Amino acid sequence: MSQAAAPESLYVCKEGIADIDIEPEEELSLAVSSQEAGKEEQKIKFVELRAKGLSYRSIARRLKVSKSTLAKWSQELKEEIASLKAYELEALQERYFLAKEGRIKLLGEQIKAIQQELKGRPLSDVSTDKLLDILLRYYGQLKEEFVDTRPLSDREIQELKELG
Repeated sequence: MSQAAAPESLYVCKEGIADIDIEPEEELSLAVSSQEAGKEEQKIKFVELRAKGLSYRSIARRLKVSKSTLAKWSQELKEEIASLKAYELEALQERYFLAKEGRIKLLGEQIKAIQQELKGRPLSDVSTDKLLDILLRYYGQLKEEFVDTRPLSDREIQELKELG
């Protein structure tokens, strides 16, 4: 079939789906929405990189976007950045510090071990003072970990349910 004989709107069937020729205006609209999708992906990546603490300069090089655009995005997306930064910080704390329960258990185990060792030593032994000093420091650290526990009120339970 020659070019001249082709109908104005050409339908092509690919695996059961008919493709319709797109008019130039529709093509432009699709290109714009594709650009918008690409821009949104860049913004998401910007939020991730900024939350990890990367500088505008570093992010601009990676995303091939000007620093002024990044500053504008930063203002526009400051809540998202802050939220993701908080998650990043929490993940780092979890990774590098024991959870509070873990610290309490570890301190408790160390106190028990020191108490066992002290039971077998005479108080006149020189290193006993050092062990007692360590024991007191462990008690101090354990006291800092203390959390006053009490049952939640009905109102507090209801507030937690509403948040979750």
